[in-house]
Amino acid sequence: MSRTRGARQTGVGSLGARTRLAGLDRRSLGQAEVAAQSVSVMAPCAAGATVPLLIAESGAAVVSSILIAVLLAGLVSRVLTEFTSRMAAPGVLYTFAAKGLGSGAGFATAAAMVLGYGALTMFTLTEAAAYALRAVGVDRPTVGTLIAVLVGVAAISAVILLRGIRLSARVSLVVEAIAVAILLVVALVVVMTVRGDGDVGDVVVVAPTGVADFATGVALATCALIGFESAASLSVEARRPLRSIPRAIRGSLVVGAVVVVIASVAQAVARSAVTPAPHGSAASLDRLVERIGDGWLAPIVDIGVVASFVACALACVTALARLLLSLSREGVISPRFGSTHVRFKTPTFAITASLVIVTATPVLMTLAGVDLRAMTGSLATASVIGFITSYVAVSVAAPFFLHRVGELRPSVAVTAGVAAAAFGGIEVVFVGVVLGTDWALGAIGALSWFAATLVVYVVLRRSRPDALAGIGIHETPTRADIWRGHAEVMSG
Repeated sequence: MSRTRGARQTGVGSLGARTRLAGLDRRSLGQAEVAAQSVSVMAPCAAGATVPLLIAESGAAVVSSILIAVLLAGLVSRVLTEFTSRMAAPGVLYTFAAKGLGSGAGFATAAAMVLGYGALTMFTLTEAAAYALRAVGVDRPTVGTLIAVLVGVAAISAVILLRGIRLSARVSLVVEAIAVAILLVVALVVVMTVRGDGDVGDVVVVAPTGVADFATGVALATCALIGFESAASLSVEARRPLRSIPRAIRGSLVVGAVVVVIASVAQAVARSAVTPAPHGSAASLDRLVERIGDGWLAPIVDIGVVASFVACALACVTALARLLLSLSREGVISPRFGSTHVRFKTPTFAITASLVIVTATPVLMTLAGVDLRAMTGSLATASVIGFITSYVAVSVAAPFFLHRVGELRPSVAVTAGVAAAAFGGIEVVFVGVVLGTDWALGAIGALSWFAATLVVYVVLRRSRPDALAGIGIHETPTRADIWRGHAEVMSG
């Protein structure tokens, strides 16, 4: 039998030596490192310490909002399993949307994801700087001090990210694990300290107060869970991605939800024990533990929150850079975003460009005199809008995709429909409510972003229709995957 004929029979001859996503550190990450990506984007320690405050400031019921958000995120997780168990795609949600609804939906979802990850990174960098200063006793930093610390956090993140995915994944895993341990210990101490001051059940079980408050509360609670799907951005670098990615998405959502719920309950209990009732920044977790008599814990809380925010920033830029790499390899954006480092196998230009933009934006907002609370609230708002939009898109796309491949089941169609309708309705009400608040800048910025990307889409459709038609690439097997000897021959 000739070599050509043998290759043809085994299918090796029809496979490429490289995929369109070549250049990343392929098949290098284990299950824990992949799961760390999603957990770090969710940043349960930071989310547990900050998101309940945002919900409380909006007037919504904190714990019930988070529980409903967890339920809806679980529905989206179930939908995502249908995609992640069939294909490995660093573009994640926009690739899935394109597979089900076409290139237009894929492009719109990509725009939503860039907004979501970009705004979330800005939020985390800003909050990391603020909490780092609070840890050393600086509650009201000057503009120069805040900017200097923010840029310093971004610079440290850049060094870690550019040195390779294995380093950044392991740093994120260790840092977030430590941060979560700190938060859980603090939550336990808080509950044990004030347990005799009232009925915990009466404090925690509070019903939603109205449609607007309900939608706003759930949307903000989603901010504590967004990014649970981020593990899929490492599908090229993960071992056995069709198995490990779905597990990572489900596991990280459970871990993040449990931690955030525990932190929310602890804060609700602590808030009820403080007289007079705290408002604004006085209701943050570190200030609450300080006011109930555990002041020695406040700096520890701040350190844990800073660590969690740093891990979140690392994971967000990791996902954003791979999203940009995917778009670049499809020809939608500049080829420079698709370049990778020969040694570290990281998308260096995409990482650098992303960090410059997400650092410069909050710096400029600070220089423009935007209040810190208004700025962080606006950035959280923009991020929520971006992520919820992408969740709605992928939920709508799932039934169409499964019908196309002949594998649609009624249970999946119902799950996807409920997720899309619920999140879609919540997003509409949320945007309407936020436009009348101090966080309006985030909603206006998000809507402006979508308007700008619509113009870009129209231009691309006229000038480069082939590039748009190719949206939705995913990894395919290589010859080395089927025939181990091919890798040996190439390396020799």
